Amino acid sequence: MPRNPALTRSLCAVGIAAALSTAACSSDEGGTAEPVPGTATSVTAAAAAATTKAAAASTAASAAAGTTTAQQTSGCAVSELRLTLGQGQGAAGSAELPLVFTNVSGRTCVLDGFPGVSYVQGGADGAQVGAAATRSGSSAGAVTLAPNAAATAMVRAVEVRNYPQDTCAPTPVSGLRVYPPNDTGSIFVPYSTTGCSKTGDGLNQLSVQAVTG
Repeated sequence: MPRNPALTRSLCAVGIAAALSTAACSSDEGGTAEPVPGTATSVTAAAAAATTKAAAASTAASAAAGTTTAQQTSGCAVSELRLTLGQGQGAAGSAELPLVFTNVSGRTCVLDGFPGVSYVQGGADGAQVGAAATRSGSSAGAVTLAPNAAATAMVRAVEVRNYPQDTCAPTPVSGLRVYPPNDTGSIFVPYSTTGCSKTGDGLNQLSVQAVTG
């Protein structure tokens, strides 16, 4: 039986329309369209990548902050300090001399432990006279100095004329050479007195305590 071309075309058109209508209804019934295959996976991967990137940035920022804090609270360099000699007090054949360290830098720094102290003759670059100061007592721990804050270390200077002259060999001195704790640079502070040019057992002309706040 011969087919009618017009009828065939009409039936095809109706079939296509029905298929489109069914697809539309399937989408509307669920309230949302069916996801395109692979879309959810791509979105999830992008979100995970963004989270990983944010976490890495946060870790880097924390590390940078920690480094900055460590730099801000490192030891006080000799160039960041002003040293002055406080009011001395006499005591039983000796003098108690406060060494006052002032932070003149723009950052917070730390002094921890004992300064090095010795007599010198002839100024900042002068020769050391006798033995350097021995340490007295124990360290009180680190002292944190904000800008313009000060810390003190006490020095005990013995009256060397109490020693026999042939043992001491008394010599005029012009001041003290002071090394801040854990630093190889020194500061000179004027202090005219007499020291022992000789060294040996029993000649403890200077002793120093640890820095305190």
